[in-house]
Amino acid sequence: MKVMFVVNDLGVNEPFGPMILSAILKEKGHETTLGVLKKEDVAGKIFSWKPDLLAYSMMSVDMKDMKNFNDALRKKTKIFTLLGGAHATLDRSCVKDEAIDAICVGEGDRAIINVTERLEAGKSLEGIPNILVSEDDALDLGNFIEDMDSLPFMDRDLVYSYPEMARFGIKGIWASRGCIFPCPYCFNNRYNELYRNKGRIVRRRSVDSIIKETKELISRHRVDFIRIQDDVFVNRADDWLKEFSEKWSSEIKKPFYCLLRSELVTEEMARYLKKAGCFSICMSIEAADDGIRMKMMRRKVTKKQLEAAFGIFKKHKINVYANTMLALPYTSLEHDIASLDFAIKVKPEMPNFSIFMPYPGTDLGDYCFEEGIYDSKEGFIDYGMRNKSPLNCFSEKEKNAQYNLCELAIVAVKLPFLRNLIVNHLIYWKPNKIFFLVHYLFAVSSYGRKIFYFKHTIPEYFELIIKTFKHYLYDFTKKEKPRAEYKQEKDKAQSSPFDPEKRKVKLRECLEAMANSSLYEKRKSGSCKDLKREK
Repeated sequence: MKVMFVVNDLGVNEPFGPMILSAILKEKGHETTLGVLKKEDVAGKIFSWKPDLLAYSMMSVDMKDMKNFNDALRKKTKIFTLLGGAHATLDRSCVKDEAIDAICVGEGDRAIINVTERLEAGKSLEGIPNILVSEDDALDLGNFIEDMDSLPFMDRDLVYSYPEMARFGIKGIWASRGCIFPCPYCFNNRYNELYRNKGRIVRRRSVDSIIKETKELISRHRVDFIRIQDDVFVNRADDWLKEFSEKWSSEIKKPFYCLLRSELVTEEMARYLKKAGCFSICMSIEAADDGIRMKMMRRKVTKKQLEAAFGIFKKHKINVYANTMLALPYTSLEHDIASLDFAIKVKPEMPNFSIFMPYPGTDLGDYCFEEGIYDSKEGFIDYGMRNKSPLNCFSEKEKNAQYNLCELAIVAVKLPFLRNLIVNHLIYWKPNKIFFLVHYLFAVSSYGRKIFYFKHTIPEYFELIIKTFKHYLYDFTKKEKPRAEYKQEKDKAQSSPFDPEKRKVKLRECLEAMANSSLYEKRKSGSCKDLKREK
């Protein structure tokens, strides 16, 4: 059977899901290829290659593009369409789309084989674990795959057949699946609930398996820098990390980047990471306010612990990419500025700021919908994290200030003497392309020198600029509103839809709802009419 995987775009991160599924299919004798919606004429490729199955891998941010393409394609030809990925798993209502024949919920490693076997035999997909063909179907979810070493190495030819991906010096690997942390804005929280009693959440590959695949990768492709793409690379300085440190430093000898949790960081962990060759890590701040960070964001880490974690990595000369989220539900601009000030204090090498987006199927996203501060039925929103907040608890004046702060915060962290100018004046200006360009230049410089560092040729610098610029392209191509329209909007929206006292009350309710999962479940079911009575 011929299977075409379809993704929205290719950037710095390779699409690991399709690459693993492609390797599984090839082991069974199937043919695979890839279509990239934003890169090529996928429709033309389909009519030329003639696949038997289209397997879309999409996140919520990709769904608008995917639906537009798939609806247009369905008018021209009928190919069996399977949708998988984070969006299909958490928002299973997409199975109602007449142009989508089935969706894959959760892990697709076993399901993809069952799907191809049924299609080849001309049989229905009903009853296949993890597959839904109708909203009326009961979901039969298989257990987690426990033995990660049983999976084949990723089919890198699927992606590296694109020359720009093959010659790019940064390549990705994975060491584990699963994340135990219940962040309410993230996919993993609901994913873990879906798989309750279906196996261990975190499943790790052996060090030898990782080393073997990485050696194979290096022998066949250009590799200057490795990005370890796990949600959380290590939880403690255990025997596994010690073995990894020894073997990576002696057998691979390539610098790498990984994601960590600040509350888990210790001197011993940092020492072994540095010994292995860790050049940079990602570690989130999220919010400076303890209540917001610990309750709404469910991150059980104090500011003192955060400061200590940043200090440990500075001591061991490991650079930090730090995420901070702005415009969280019912928060104020003062909260966002406090988060900026904390970032200035801990001085991450790459300070990244983003606007909160209410992703469907997440606790905090659904809460926003239920509270009426976000209406998902208005259609697809632009989920890019540097777009204005879609929440109606903020005035337009606040949304513009949040947006400008998101663009200029990196400047304040890198050049603290500009902090007062930025927070007292510039964030209240009309959003403009100059702020975007300033942000872009600071971000690209920090990424290239401090996070994903390797030596580039002149042509590679231009290619990297193009690749990263596409990431920010939506901001750059937004149409600016006429000056008169902007002034009218500004005059109309000087105040928030919520007065200060009501906003404080709503923020407290949101904090309690997110902090207490049982309370949130009661609230969702309608058995808790007043959160304050429950407390």
